[in-house]
Amino acid sequence: MAKKTKKPETEVVEKDMTTARFDKGYAIAAVLLIVAFLASVSAAYFHARYIMFYPQKVAEQYCSSAVVLKDDFNSLKYTSLIGKLYLGDYFRENYIRPRLAEGESATERTPEEQGALMDKMDEIMFAYYADIIATNTDKTLDSVLTLYVDKYVETYEAVFGEPAYASVEDDLVTCFEAGVSAYSAKNALDAENEAVEIVKTYSDEEVAAYRAALSEEARDEYARFGLSPDAVEGVCETEFTYTVGGEAFAYPCTLVKIGMQWYVDVTTL
Repeated sequence: MAKKTKKPETEVVEKDMTTARFDKGYAIAAVLLIVAFLASVSAAYFHARYIMFYPQKVAEQYCSSAVVLKDDFNSLKYTSLIGKLYLGDYFRENYIRPRLAEGESATERTPEEQGALMDKMDEIMFAYYADIIATNTDKTLDSVLTLYVDKYVETYEAVFGEPAYASVEDDLVTCFEAGVSAYSAKNALDAENEAVEIVKTYSDEEVAAYRAALSEEARDEYARFGLSPDAVEGVCETEFTYTVGGEAFAYPCTLVKIGMQWYVDVTTL
């Protein structure tokens, strides 16, 4: 009879509890860091998304953009113009597309040739945007966009030797945005001590009187952007203050409440 082989005893390995506690603590710390990160991201998103709920914040963003950074176009995102529309779509549909010729260029150019021509366009149009802002007393959105697009179409034909076709729509938008940024970078104020104070919040009776007192021109401006003066549910006046080179300045800003959100009243600018 074969002799039974003795089964080796299972080796017992003692678990290092110090390491286990460290691993558990590390996992908890990692989870807490993730939670903190998500909370900060959510808070930043909420602040950016719901800034329009607070008139002081709206006035601060508008004035910092328009008054200090000299970025008139992008400051419009804080005005009543964008209550029912996306400004970029409005620009394309009402000013760019009606002025561009149907079709696209058949001229073949090397990337270097195309780049040189686009650089020439930028040079001319950057200077022209600055000229519009500096010399045009009627700086309404309509006048600025009309003048700019007309000049772009004229300049494109002179530089490229062919009409500005529909295919250059994105190039026009890019050129305009770059021109706005270039103007802002060159002319922005070195401002300090920026602050906003709510000077007056209108009563219900005063809001009704404000709506009734709007001029026909102001009502037409509202109507162009799908807004009705009757939609104004609140009005408040703010004052934006800042200093440049030690000298103090103040800029008044009227806001209107439409629905749950506040906007700078474009008819008062």
